[in-house]
Amino acid sequence: MNKLEWLIAFRYLGAQRKSLFVSLIGIFSLLGVSIGVFALVVALAAVNGFEEEVTAQMIGKDAHVDVLSYDGEPFGDYEELISEVKKADSTVVAVAPYLVYKMGISSRKVNDGVVIYGIDPERSKQVVDIHQKIRWGHYSVDSLPDMGGTLRPGVILGIGLANRLRVVVGDKIVLQTFQSPDAMLASGGPKMMQAVVSGIFETGMYEYDANLVYVGIPEMQKLLGIGDKVTGLQIRVKDFWKASETVTKLSESLSVSYYALDWKTKNITLLKWMNYEKFIVAAVICLIILVAAFNIISSLIMVVIDKTKEIGILRSMGFSKAAVMRVFMLMGSFIGVGGTLLGGSFGLLLCLLQEKYRFITLPGDIYVLPYFPVQVHFLDVVVIFVIGIALCVLATLLPAWKASRLEPVGAIRHE
Repeated sequence: MNKLEWLIAFRYLGAQRKSLFVSLIGIFSLLGVSIGVFALVVALAAVNGFEEEVTAQMIGKDAHVDVLSYDGEPFGDYEELISEVKKADSTVVAVAPYLVYKMGISSRKVNDGVVIYGIDPERSKQVVDIHQKIRWGHYSVDSLPDMGGTLRPGVILGIGLANRLRVVVGDKIVLQTFQSPDAMLASGGPKMMQAVVSGIFETGMYEYDANLVYVGIPEMQKLLGIGDKVTGLQIRVKDFWKASETVTKLSESLSVSYYALDWKTKNITLLKWMNYEKFIVAAVICLIILVAAFNIISSLIMVVIDKTKEIGILRSMGFSKAAVMRVFMLMGSFIGVGGTLLGGSFGLLLCLLQEKYRFITLPGDIYVLPYFPVQVHFLDVVVIFVIGIALCVLATLLPAWKASRLEPVGAIRHE
């Protein structure tokens, strides 16, 4: 491939004397490749961003492994069970007991339903990181005085729930159990507990911030009237990606009354959706690039028709069929490489700006994150560039072959 072939390819790409339409098709082909590559870079970065952000949030709020009873009822003797868990797997870093129930919550102006966790704050902060997400107040469920000076149990709320209830740190709220009509008649009515907001957390995930409340285990046990029992154990391991190995060990060592559940299994629907989404997004946008490649085919065929006489002259001057074919392959490659670099550069620039400034936001009540997360993976970018350029080069084969098959005499006579 010599300099003359490069020069001819470049001139043919920019000057179609018979038809402006041919030039426009070439421009639209380049723009089509650019838009496809741009969309693919941004879309895959977004899918990666969602996957990593959601996983990080899940790992922060949820335990790596949960141990629960098979019958779903609260159980006692949990300190003994904690010892068994630690003996069963040396990778266990910390274990914390917890209670979880759906309850009603009321402020002066609003009533709502929430998920309430009963926790041991010191043990819990070794397993999950809610204590690092406190926005106002303190990570404490100790008793606090209300406005009247009466000591009330402290509770920690998500920022979305606090906004919905219109409460701030120090305000009083009421927790109320949900009961069936029969249970309500038997117990003399729903059980209620007055509490004081001691802290407000913000994880950045709407589902957590809008629906979770934390209170001390003793206060929740008293409210539910269940004695010294808990719903389950939360476990933190050294490597959360190997949490399933801990589940296997616990399944072999714990009694038949209990079972273990890792964070992937708890969130399997969401994780599968994210994997499927990445594949579907990539497939759909690759079709856009493929359409652009077909535009390149159309553009080059029209160039062949437009330049038939010139091709005949080149052939009569000693240009080989292979040389003519290389000229037209170079033309398509210019479009492919130019469009890929242009679209990829703009896509990477947008991702870097979004990663730094997060200027594209999302409605928190619809999406799990309040902003559009992006995470660019180097391997994804390389694959996108290779696919974009390869498709465009392959698209040049047919028109390049047609150009190389023209006979010099017949081509020169072409008008």
